[in-house]
Amino acid sequence: MEVTFGDLKSMFAMLTAAVRRQGKFFYLFVVQVLLVAVFPYLDRPGIPTIAFRSLAVMAFLAGIYAVSEHRGHRITAVGLAILTIIAYVVVTVRPNSRFMGPAYVLFALIFLAFTLVSLLRAVLRTMEVTHDTIYGSLSVYLLMALTWGCAYLLLATLQPGALSLDPLRGSNHNIDWSDCMFYSFVTLTSLGGEIVPVSPQARSLTILENVSGVLYVAVLIARLVSAYSASLVARTALTDLPKGEAMEQFMSERKISSCREKAVRG
Repeated sequence: MEVTFGDLKSMFAMLTAAVRRQGKFFYLFVVQVLLVAVFPYLDRPGIPTIAFRSLAVMAFLAGIYAVSEHRGHRITAVGLAILTIIAYVVVTVRPNSRFMGPAYVLFALIFLAFTLVSLLRAVLRTMEVTHDTIYGSLSVYLLMALTWGCAYLLLATLQPGALSLDPLRGSNHNIDWSDCMFYSFVTLTSLGGEIVPVSPQARSLTILENVSGVLYVAVLIARLVSAYSASLVARTALTDLPKGEAMEQFMSERKISSCREKAVRG
C-alpha cells in the first residue's frame, strides 16, 4: 500500500485536531503527575535515568505548549527551556563544575516560574469553566510545588545546611532534588515532614509557599464559582427566549466570550 504526501498530511491534521480537543493544559497535568509518581522507580543509573530525563523533556515541551497561545510567550518559553537543557547537559558532562550546577537550577526555576505565571493568568481570567480550565487549575497547583521545590534546591545548592533532614532518618544524607520536591509538596499541602528549614532564607521560603498555597485554593474556588454562576445565569436566560433568538444570542455570547479571553490572555 503506497502512502502519499496527501495521506501523511491528512494523518497529521487528524493528530493535531485530536491534540487540540484535549486542550492545552491536559498534557502538562498528565506529565506532572507522571514525574511525581514514577520518580522513585527511575532514580537509578542506566535506562531508568534515560527514561526519567525523557519524561523531563516531555514536561518542558508540555509547558511550552501550555503557554503557546501568544508568540511572545512561546518564544520566551522556548528560550528558557533551551538554556535549561544546555546547562543540564554541561552539568552532566562536567559534574564538578562550580557554577553550572546553580546556573542549571536557576534557569529551570525561571522557566517554571514563567510557565506558572502564564498558566495562573489564563486560569484566573477564564470566562467559562471547562474541562481544560479544571486541568489548568490542577496543573497550576502542581507547578507551584515544583517551582518552590526548585527554589529550595537552588537555596540548598548555594547555602548547604539551609534545610536539615531528621538525624534519626539520615544523618549523612545530603539534601537532593527528591528531598526538595518532597519538602515542597508537604509544605504546600500543610502536611509537614522530617525536613526542617534551618536558615532564615529557608524559613522565609517555607512561609511564602504555605501562604501562597492557601491563597491560591481560596482565590481559585471563588473565581471558578463566579465564572460558573455567570455561565449558568446566561444559559438560563437563553432558555426563556424563542429558539431562533436563543441560538443567535448564544452565538453572540460565545463570540464575545472568545474575544474577551483572547484580550485578557494578551
